[in-house]
Amino acid sequence: MNTLATGGGNSGMVTRLLALALAVGGALFCGVALAQAWPARPVKIIVPYPPGSSVDAFARVMGQKLSEMWKTGVVVEAVAGAGGVVGTQVIAKAPADGYTLGFIAAPHAINAALYANLPFDPIKDFRPIVSFVSTSLVFVVRPDFRGGTIADLIAQARVNPGKLNYASNGNGSYSHLTTELLGSAAGVKFTHVPYKNIGQLTTDLMGGQVDFAALGVSTAQPHIQSGRLKALAVTSTKRTALLPNVATVGETIPAYESKSWMGLVTPAGAPDAVIARVEADTLAAMRDPGVLNAVAAQALDIELLDAAQFARRIESDLRVWKKIVADVGIKLQ
Repeated sequence: MNTLATGGGNSGMVTRLLALALAVGGALFCGVALAQAWPARPVKIIVPYPPGSSVDAFARVMGQKLSEMWKTGVVVEAVAGAGGVVGTQVIAKAPADGYTLGFIAAPHAINAALYANLPFDPIKDFRPIVSFVSTSLVFVVRPDFRGGTIADLIAQARVNPGKLNYASNGNGSYSHLTTELLGSAAGVKFTHVPYKNIGQLTTDLMGGQVDFAALGVSTAQPHIQSGRLKALAVTSTKRTALLPNVATVGETIPAYESKSWMGLVTPAGAPDAVIARVEADTLAAMRDPGVLNAVAAQALDIELLDAAQFARRIESDLRVWKKIVADVGIKLQ
């Protein structure tokens, strides 16, 4: 019996399967067509950090390269405020059409750990696309500090609980949490001295007003080379090319790692085809000599994470920083 002709049960199933196949095929076709048509107009990249910051500077390098690849304008706009919260809200509330991207960094996860009532959900309101570089800090001490390793610092802190003081870029800053992560991992206590000005911080550190600090590698390198500061360890899992003879904290405390990263996100709901296109083109841009020169100039490390890996990185950082904030009792005024 020909069930298609009689309208039997199998006929309905076949009809539904044909309809589903047509729908899937149509969706795939539309996705490919969308990716090919995009971008039909300029793309905006929001940087939620100050103009001239390392994140803003690298975003502009990437924006220029992507503009060449996409043959349309890529406008990089720094929207600073509240440690990144203001600009991140702008990203979250933008239309999810692929024409607004966000260029975020490690403070994205830190802010989510610090603030209970953000005007956005740090996970649900964003689609990670790709993370492409990371950077670490280096723990440094004044030249007359007794010892030259992170183990020496920890040993002194253990003998004198709370007596060693450290400088940071401010309460709740990346350098603050990174140092508290060290104390937590080593089981020791330090005293925090927050600064608003990196210049004054460095001057006081070299002058002995504070005992140690976690500084950006590129910031600390000239002072280390001149002998005005002594490097103990870098916070990444691998040694950095700028300070190849400086050990990692992980060589002493295997579980320790603290890295800042930079990556692209889009508001949740952006088309999958556009996200795939941005991911592929960004990864291709990372092979460009001009982009690689910028990576070297800013003392960044190439660390490519696809969308899924980047999402896991954000979630992992959020768990780590939430625990540190809770354990230390960090409160912002």
